[in-house]
Amino acid sequence: MGIQGLLPLLKSIMAPISIEELRGQTIAVDTYSWLHKGAFSCSMHLCKGLPTSKHIEYCMHRVNMLRHHGVKPILVFDGGFLPVKGDVEAKCAKMRKENLEWALEHEATGNSFVAYEFYQKAIDISPSIAWELIQVLKKEKVEYIVAPYEADAQMTFLSINKLVDAVITKDSDLIPFGCHRIIFKMDKSGQGVEFKSSMLRENKDLDLTIFTKTMLLEMCIFSGCDYLQSIPGIGLKRAHALVRKFKSYAKVIKHLRCNSVAVPPNYEEAFKKAIGTFQHQRVYDPRKEDIVHLSDIPHDFALDLDWLPKSLVQGIAKGDIDPLTKMPFQVLYSWILDNETLNSSYT
Repeated sequence: MGIQGLLPLLKSIMAPISIEELRGQTIAVDTYSWLHKGAFSCSMHLCKGLPTSKHIEYCMHRVNMLRHHGVKPILVFDGGFLPVKGDVEAKCAKMRKENLEWALEHEATGNSFVAYEFYQKAIDISPSIAWELIQVLKKEKVEYIVAPYEADAQMTFLSINKLVDAVITKDSDLIPFGCHRIIFKMDKSGQGVEFKSSMLRENKDLDLTIFTKTMLLEMCIFSGCDYLQSIPGIGLKRAHALVRKFKSYAKVIKHLRCNSVAVPPNYEEAFKKAIGTFQHQRVYDPRKEDIVHLSDIPHDFALDLDWLPKSLVQGIAKGDIDPLTKMPFQVLYSWILDNETLNSSYT
């Protein structure tokens, strides 16, 4: 879901950017965001399990646009679920199921327009859908990585280790993750908005002059994120004021409790886990071809994740093994996009 309201408050340090300015650079792409956008035009087919290639064509159109302008894309896919996001994933699955039921009901009564809207909300971009795109990427010799867990952490790893020059996404979570350079809102003509972490202290709407990376992260967690819901009444601006005053999450929580704010009993422990998930999540290192932590993990912190064998991690990263079931993919569809579609101009 990203950090609600963060991007508008950083508007003063965002700058317009054209794809031509990225020529000669290597760019990581949040591929699931492309697949979700592309799936809107074929949502009914995907929800019903009917063959379609419109979502693949949408992604390849943008891949070809990048390549046409001399940009090397690396498409990054989400992998397995994180236990810390269990409640969020369950809630999303429940909503998709309900939307599908509404879509089928409206379709049965002949209300195709409303049914179409519900089908769009019911789309689940599964690993098997990602696998379809990967087959085309292999054929077109486009680089890609399937993350062991979240694409956000994987793209941040590529960024902070200078394996890519920037990341294309719509997700503001990349900012608290610590990604150095992000291109938001890139459209089909290659126009977007650029964020650089080096500019944070020059921001106007939210004074971040004295903020460290950890303080910025804690502010975002207090305001609510995928790993921890916010305490009622605490949005970004209040979280900013609290972290700016007290400098650490533990002191902020102590202050809230002393002022009779209803802080859940396990909130501090959950907050610590959220910090650890942002800072130390497991990712794939393409240089070692193995799983590593996004950053060195403290001895007193443990992620609630099984360590994956190297061969399994490699199979997931290459798109040969389903990151959820940990089993090899089976060929589900026999269609192959023709060469004209694959090599079409981005226009």
